[in-house]
Amino acid sequence: MGGKAVYNQTGDGIVYSSLASLLRLQSQIRTLNLAKKHIRSRHAGVHRSVYKGRGMDFAESRPYQAGDDIRTLDWRVTARSGRLHTKIFEEEREKPVLVWVDLRPTMFFATRGQFKSVVAAEITALLMWKTLKIGDRFGGILQNGGHSELKPSRSRAAALNLLKQVSDLTQTGQSTQAHSSSDLSSSWTRLRRVASAGSQVFVISDFRQVNAQALRQLAMLTRHAQLSLIEISDPFEAHPPAQGQVRLTDGARKLWVNLGQKLWRQRYAERHHAAQQSLTEFARLHRLPFVHISTADDMQTRLMKLAKGLR
Repeated sequence: MGGKAVYNQTGDGIVYSSLASLLRLQSQIRTLNLAKKHIRSRHAGVHRSVYKGRGMDFAESRPYQAGDDIRTLDWRVTARSGRLHTKIFEEEREKPVLVWVDLRPTMFFATRGQFKSVVAAEITALLMWKTLKIGDRFGGILQNGGHSELKPSRSRAAALNLLKQVSDLTQTGQSTQAHSSSDLSSSWTRLRRVASAGSQVFVISDFRQVNAQALRQLAMLTRHAQLSLIEISDPFEAHPPAQGQVRLTDGARKLWVNLGQKLWRQRYAERHHAAQQSLTEFARLHRLPFVHISTADDMQTRLMKLAKGLR
């Protein structure tokens, strides 16, 4: 299976994403669809995604299988046949698809592979090309301290304009303003209001500074939209090296950290573990697809994770 991205010596595709590099990712959609088809063929009937509500069409009833959502049981057919049956729904055409893209300062970081902001930009491009190819409407919200928003549209020109804004922000949009968890909460409040019933929403972020108030907005969003979480992280964040000093900067401030300090390492590991546990539990509680992408993943690995995790 193919899946090699094209990078150059200027940093394009590593520390920033040019519009040209994002446009080239259109060729990866066939690979993504093949990976998805391959995974579905291996797990048919086990991980099939079943949604109900506005924005979905009833397709058929079939015998209940382990793992099916009991809320979609077809009671009429069950009573008539004497066997449990579940309803299968198909997604409407021209479904609105929204991406929420995190381009806050913490996303401009990587110790290997690509900046998290670049990975986010490329995933946005992949989702955009996939959405347009199947005839759905695409839109998004970009979060970098400011606010850029495109409501879902069938217009290819509008989608390309959003992609250009993503590209521009990876090159020039690194805000030096202080960010807080309230930024996430207010932005996800806006996302909840913009997403219409039946929308498919992808939140692409490193989920830094996420808190209960912000997650509450996403929980409310799941009541009327299909939400997927895509977390982007760098291996350094989970497993910093055991010794040496490193200088960290957000572009405005600098901080030296002694990685050899036992107490610092212990507290850092505890905070990191607690944050991951909280996010994982949130996804489990609301039955959300939760995909983990590393800055060190190559394109093929990333496509496989998206194909498998987003179902």
